[in-house]
Amino acid sequence: MNGKYKLTVIGAGDRGNCYMRMIKKHFGDVFLWDTVCDILPERMDEACEDYGFQNKEASWEKAILDSKPDVAIIATPAYYHCDMAMFAMRHGCHVLTEKPMDLSLAKAYALKECREETGKVLAVGMQYRNFRYFRSAQRAIEQGLFGKNLMISFSDLREVRPKIAMHDAAFGNGGPLVDMSCHLFDLMRLYYGCDPVRVSCQWRGNAADREVLASIETVAPDACFMIVEYENGALGSITLNWGFPEGLNSDLFCAIMGSDGLYGPESVCYEDPIAVLLEDYEEEEGACLPEDEDDLIDAERGVMSHFLAEIEGSGTAQVSEEHGIVCLAASLAAVRSGALGRPVTLEEIYALRPTVAECMAAVE
Repeated sequence: MNGKYKLTVIGAGDRGNCYMRMIKKHFGDVFLWDTVCDILPERMDEACEDYGFQNKEASWEKAILDSKPDVAIIATPAYYHCDMAMFAMRHGCHVLTEKPMDLSLAKAYALKECREETGKVLAVGMQYRNFRYFRSAQRAIEQGLFGKNLMISFSDLREVRPKIAMHDAAFGNGGPLVDMSCHLFDLMRLYYGCDPVRVSCQWRGNAADREVLASIETVAPDACFMIVEYENGALGSITLNWGFPEGLNSDLFCAIMGSDGLYGPESVCYEDPIAVLLEDYEEEEGACLPEDEDDLIDAERGVMSHFLAEIEGSGTAQVSEEHGIVCLAASLAAVRSGALGRPVTLEEIYALRPTVAECMAAVE
């Protein structure tokens, strides 16, 4: 089985290295380390030394054309995801792309069409669902510990991100309303078991004038309050702020409540299960199932395992392009809602298929 799939990794930064470390640890006999691609030569040199890539290439098109890989991992800023994924799939690759799918919903739909045309496997890497904390919350909800009228609230409070592309609304990752919210929409869609239908959001740009972001022409919103309505009548809320000064950080917090139980609000402890507070202060943990344990060994390993299962015809990727489109559309609805000062439905976003920058500049 050694070197069953020829591998090319596009993007050798933080997320690319997360996948490469995981592959080296868990799937070293499955992949042939063929080509690493990055705009920074020192990153490629380190990847070749650490993982044994045979080739390095600064051009992502040339990396695909020359290596002709079986599998491509795309771990670049989101602006490039769909263009790179479509190019790779049209040249014979199965693709695992980082989230969010893109900064353009039109491109996300084009990628969906490309996947249908080529028949290649496409997976979107949303690894939060593979942490014990989030999986135990899912199981607690399914086990009925919270009762009815479920409401979920997340908050994520941080300094301006050191990778400034995270704040770029035109050529980067679209800020926290896109980059972070897609994770939270993924989780809430799992927990509620249905799609979001309407988003009400007010957003701000706390760090827009900071010198560290001066090179970005279109700085994304970095703070918001958001209410999300779901098909089953459930409500979710998201509070974000990535605009604090350097060194001022809080954490990701979660609260889940219903008619019978309460969790939080508490800081997320990724490797620990949640304990639901019930009547008379009795606590009960959300019990993960035996079939969960393989996913929980390593969050990125869980993403890769399901991706490979679909390639080999024994399963399906955890997050398809259709699911990724829903999460991106909800994020775009939040940005457009803040610009227009009114709720925005996902149907409106599906009709417009806008970019993040277009949503920021929206007028009636």
